[in-house]
Amino acid sequence: MTKQGLPRPANDLWRSYVEEWDRSLRADNKPHTTRYNYELAVTQFADFLGGEELPQFLAETGMDDTDDSDADEDPTDVERKHVEWFIAWMIHTRSPSTALNKYKALQQFFNYLVDAEEIDRHPMAKLTQPTTTDKIIPVLHDDQLASLLDTCKGKTFRDRRDTALIRLFDDTGARLTEVANLTTNDLDLSRDGILVRGKGDRMRFIPFGERTGQALSRYLRARARLKGATDNPYLFLTARGAKQLKPNGIKIMLRRRGNLAGIPHMHAHRLRHTLSHNWQLAQGNESDLMVIMGWTSPEMLRRYGKSAAAERAQHTHRALNLGNRV
Repeated sequence: MTKQGLPRPANDLWRSYVEEWDRSLRADNKPHTTRYNYELAVTQFADFLGGEELPQFLAETGMDDTDDSDADEDPTDVERKHVEWFIAWMIHTRSPSTALNKYKALQQFFNYLVDAEEIDRHPMAKLTQPTTTDKIIPVLHDDQLASLLDTCKGKTFRDRRDTALIRLFDDTGARLTEVANLTTNDLDLSRDGILVRGKGDRMRFIPFGERTGQALSRYLRARARLKGATDNPYLFLTARGAKQLKPNGIKIMLRRRGNLAGIPHMHAHRLRHTLSHNWQLAQGNESDLMVIMGWTSPEMLRRYGKSAAAERAQHTHRALNLGNRV
């Protein structure tokens, strides 16, 4: 890991290439989260090629293990088969969707090496990306959201903070990292909204309702009483040490609150999907939804709108009552 928390391969030559690539990503103004995910994939790939997992996996699956290259020590020696092994291993040990994300990250890395003229031919040329099952992420119904908020009833710092976080996610549909990185200056209680920095460092203002504003006001009073809070610019802080509550801390909180409410696998993305679901179910303007959610591709409307489309179809089916026509 670097001082910025970015992953790095164990091999020195691989590491130097990744660090050089990171400079290019910074020059392209790629956000920290994108750089982290890209570089994590390449680091995992390099360590996979140089570690014990590869020979074990090839032996278990019976895949061709013929390899006389130095790919484990030099990324310019990587061939198509190395990527295929890694993607197959990711599908085997993680999931197809995770494998797809790693595939896309490796593609960007080798695109850079081609553009930098470090390699003559892209090792992933004509390599088909892994297929994934397009799952519908379950949204929260109002009674579930109420149960989730009930777990935060109380006047402690954590209760005030967690109530504000849950309501903010539900009301704005903001991403996990967008909320975690909010500063006190990004919160505007005079206009009831937050200014978030999204993907590609694109800024957008998202309004919220009265109950969310009330929850945030109550949290701010609790925050002001927290020792050391005035020296920290981040909006959401830890109860101990008044440090920034980072994305992983919010993940743990939501999972814990979800378990208490009888909602397993609770995470911030479900609240983001819930906002999109309710918006589209209410037939809100899709272009406006794209602005609120920070999307640049209409494809995201289809992906996030699947649950609402399914529910609308069920309502229509019941209303038509075609089974009783005879």
